[in-house]
Amino acid sequence: MPYTADHDEKTVAWLNSVDLRTTFGLRQEVSIESHRAWVNAAKDTRIWAIQDQSNGHVGNVLLKINIRHRSGYFQIYIGEPQARGLGLGEKALLTTLRAAYEKYSLHRVWLHTFPENARAEALYKKHGFVLEGVEREALWVDGAYLSQRRWSFLESEWRIAPGVGGRS
Repeated sequence: MPYTADHDEKTVAWLNSVDLRTTFGLRQEVSIESHRAWVNAAKDTRIWAIQDQSNGHVGNVLLKINIRHRSGYFQIYIGEPQARGLGLGEKALLTTLRAAYEKYSLHRVWLHTFPENARAEALYKKHGFVLEGVEREALWVDGAYLSQRRWSFLESEWRIAPGVGGRS
């Protein structure tokens, strides 16, 4: 479902939680105002709210599109702890890939993970993302450099992936 201002309050609470701040490397407090300003300025970013029938709004998906390169930077998070592990992230990933390749005609979707985020990496590997490499000591966080991994998935790979690119 499209992300709206009605989703801001929960989103800001999640972004300020210890687990998501760690997962995304966020180091500043996010306010409703700063978040809304970011959403309004992110003209090249498609944002969707992840909905669960029993829990309502449980997370968000972002796809920052670079039209020139037909590339999209993907981010996802399930903010509600009780909604994790239910397959919602996987469903949102596949829905976003379908939109990326069919609606937006992208060639490549890419993302970052921190090496300790094994659950996310397992999901991306399962669906054909390829580890491109490690951006060594790329981020300065809390007085230390952190490395991050870069993954990508090409439109040609998506087309032949079982159960993904329009095939069952």
